[in-house]
Amino acid sequence: MQNILVPVDFSAISRNAAVYAAELARVFKARLLLFHSYMIPAPVSEVPYNMITIDEQQQENERLIKQEADFLHTTYGIEVEWLVRIGIPSDEIRALTTEKNTDLIVMGIKGAGGLDKIIGSTTTNVVYKVKTPVLIIPNDAAYLPVKNITYASDYSYPASAQLFAPLLEIATAFNAHTQIVYVQRKKDKTVINRNKYEGVFQQIQHEHITVEGTTIKQSIHDYLQQHNSELLVMVAHKHSFFERLFSKTYTADMAYETHIPLLVLQNKI
Repeated sequence: MQNILVPVDFSAISRNAAVYAAELARVFKARLLLFHSYMIPAPVSEVPYNMITIDEQQQENERLIKQEADFLHTTYGIEVEWLVRIGIPSDEIRALTTEKNTDLIVMGIKGAGGLDKIIGSTTTNVVYKVKTPVLIIPNDAAYLPVKNITYASDYSYPASAQLFAPLLEIATAFNAHTQIVYVQRKKDKTVINRNKYEGVFQQIQHEHITVEGTTIKQSIHDYLQQHNSELLVMVAHKHSFFERLFSKTYTADMAYETHIPLLVLQNKI
């Protein structure tokens, strides 16, 4: 993990995510790229009023992001670059993942800290649009060294070292233990083939755990309430549980909120 992209909007939530990213960058000796994107404001009134120019807006945003970059560099002793552009944030972030060879995107959750609070936000749009792993940091999640990882899996996709690379890197760097948690519906007695995952996960400490429950979301919530974990991992792929989880209709019924970082791995080939 060499290049970490951190979109910022100069809020406290954004600062919290940037600090978490800086801690990771220090562990991995990675480079941070702070990025801010803004839109040109459109007049909404016929009454004349003073608007700041694009140059003034650009200069102010550059002042703020440089201030943030200097703080992170000085505090954590890491290499920090910064960039400000005009454009739709999620589109610009997607473009940057290719331009800067990004290994991980770290973003904060706007709102009270729950999965259902990010619907319609830049974070959600980024998760949908990019093929780069996204680490989502709730506003109330302080950085902690990762000792336990909970990977919520349905074993429905191929086991790929490339897909799971961020999880494996984090688990190795922190010598963390990974629980691969499968939620089995009470009436579903389907036998799951876990062997295909052993080749990928053999390099890290891990165990397979099956929990029985009526709904996936509530079962994961209950598991996290009963077991310490510093990182929740899910895979986003077409027509998956994760995709449904982030749809407006499904998320409206969310019975829980995550208060630990959520790593989204992308299976969108």
